[in-house]
Amino acid sequence: MKKLLLLISGIVLLSSCDVIVIDEAPFDPRDIYLGRYEAEEYSQTFDLLTRYRMRIIKDGYPYSNVIYLRNFYAVDIEVFGEIIGERINIPRQESGGYIVQGSGRYEYGDVHLSYSVEDALSDSGVADFCSTVLFRD
Repeated sequence: MKKLLLLISGIVLLSSCDVIVIDEAPFDPRDIYLGRYEAEEYSQTFDLLTRYRMRIIKDGYPYSNVIYLRNFYAVDIEVFGEIIGERINIPRQESGGYIVQGSGRYEYGDVHLSYSVEDALSDSGVADFCSTVLFRD
């Protein structure tokens, strides 16, 4: 009888507990890059400083590592980059008649990019090597 009473009290005790499941969205390392920026681009090739606006958005697939940089190089093109660890890799790609490749990093709220841009429609073959800092708007 004591065993039955102990078993019943154990069942009552366990059934009175609530199980709470916390469903958190997985951390997306791309989120720190997203937003609108003021770009300050220095062309090492032409010794020229240019300021313009840029926007970074992410690919819609939740397990992707791809971000898109809009108004890249201030010529209204969109290039994609891959987030690998704490770095941005901009693989060689052609967009809007320009061939782009480079890399970057996130540092204290700003995005630092180093890349080269070639005009694919020009026969000059000159690559513009740039260093850009993106400041949050």
